[in-house]
Order: sequence, then structure tokens, then C-alpha cells
Amino acid sequence: MSGNINKEIISIPLKKLRKDSIVPQPSKLGDAGADARIIGFKKIVHENNKKELIEIDSDTYTLQPLERIGCPLGFSTAIPEGYYFKVVPRSGLALWDGLSIVNSPGTIDAGYRNEWMAIVVNLSNKEVTLKKGERICQIILSKMYNYKFTETDNLTESERGKGGFGSTGKS
Repeated sequence: MSGNINKEIISIPLKKLRKDSIVPQPSKLGDAGADARIIGFKKIVHENNKKELIEIDSDTYTLQPLERIGCPLGFSTAIPEGYYFKVVPRSGLALWDGLSIVNSPGTIDAGYRNEWMAIVVNLSNKEVTLKKGERICQIILSKMYNYKFTETDNLTESERGKGGFGSTGKS
């Protein structure tokens, strides 16, 4: 283990909302993320110009290509001020199954007290079956910085200048 790893432990109050919820934990000291598990499914329903999330009573859900589903994670938190969590895709699910988190990274702020949920999308061209208890996303604790934009007429020069997407070269 590298001597450069910050060994400070930040305690995050977490409330399990269901008996079968599994508390996410980093696999080992120094891991950036902790895997979170599916505890249920919430389907998006559009009726009469109204959108709702409906709980699906099933241990599995087959996600069609380009379909998205809410996957409740079974816990809520009281994140300390000055920190937030990012909810991001798991690399194996992204590579092998084409699954991603729609609003990646999802952001859980210090003031949020509701149940955490991963919004999962199937970007592949095949059905993917999700199962309760399956690891679906990673959660990563991040430090928050207070900031403000200061309007100006001039910016300092940079090597890239006004180059846009793809301006750093092709390889």
C-alpha cells in the first residue's frame, strides 16, 4: 500500500431502509468507490401527461435496449457538510453488458435524506436481466468546494486556446 494514501476515516451516518439492504463498503482501504446493490426496481410510467415511478414487486427485471429503470439501493444517509457522493457505473457492467448510469455521475448532496437510487440504462442492443442483491453501481465520496463565477471580459491565455472538442489531437 502506498504511503501517500490519506488514512483519515470520515464517518457517514447511513440508515438501512429495508432488512435486506446491504451497506456499501470499499473492498479495501484505498479503493475510491464502494459497490452498491439493487434492493428493488422502480419503473417510469407515463399516463395522462403525468410521470410517476412505480415500485415493481419482483426479484428480477429485464431491461430492454435503451430502456432505463430506477434501482433503489435500500439506504439513506446524512453526508457531512462539505462532502457529496457520486453514483457512477461499474466498469464491468458497462463493458460486458452495456449498462450505465443515466445521469452519471449522479450526485447525492449533504442535505439529501431520501433513499438512494441508481438510474440504470441499457445502452446495448440486447436485453439485460437485473437481479435484486446484484452490485449495480459504485458510490464515490468527494470533497465539495464552494465557488462562484466572476464575470470578466478577458481570460488568461492557454496553450490550447479556443480549441474545442478533439483539438488535443487524433491518435
